[in-house]
Parts: sequence; C-alpha cells; structure tokens
Amino acid sequence: MVLVHPISGRKSLYADPGYTVSIDGMDKQESDELLDFLFRHQLRPEFQYAHRWNEGDVLVWDNLRTLHNAEADYRADEPRLIKRCQAMADRVFTPEFAHLAQEYGRPQYRPA
Repeated sequence: MVLVHPISGRKSLYADPGYTVSIDGMDKQESDELLDFLFRHQLRPEFQYAHRWNEGDVLVWDNLRTLHNAEADYRADEPRLIKRCQAMADRVFTPEFAHLAQEYGRPQYRPA
C-alpha cells in the first residue's frame, strides 16, 4: 500500500477509497479500521484541490499519487469538450532516468 514513486522517490499511500476493500493478511475488523483511518487522512481538506474551470484550461496530474473525483458542476445544456491523454510505461524507470527526470523538473534560476 506504500508506493515509492519511480521518478521522485517519494513514498505515497497507494489505496483508493473507491477500490480498496481490504488489506491482505489482516482480519476484517483490523483491515476496515486501518483503511478507514487512512482514507480519512487522504481526504483531509489540506490535501484537496478543486479546479474552477475556464475556457482553454489544461490540467495535468500524477495518477500514481492522485485521487481523482470529477464533479458535475455544469448544466446539462453547457457544452464540454474533454480530451484525455494517458502515458503508459512498459518498464520500471532506471535510477539513471529517475535522476535525469528529477534534475529536469527542478526550477532553474535565470538572471534577468
């Protein structure tokens, strides 16, 4: 249930209240209590982001560390165009690639 991100190396809880139903090796009550605790932690307001859509907006998130919840915050007569792109990996990232990705992702100071 703890995932080490292949690029950042950060640990995250890899359990979803909508899909995770039990923890292998635990009795039902213990599993239910631990999952309830973990899900309440995940769903705390300080870990949530709610986007207010504007025309032309593009959102990108890391699916390995994100719980996604779409809300029907639009009227039935409002047109919506949604395009989804999902990158698929067929191998685990090497440590060398992870290092390069971390370096590339850091903000660079550029004097004016």
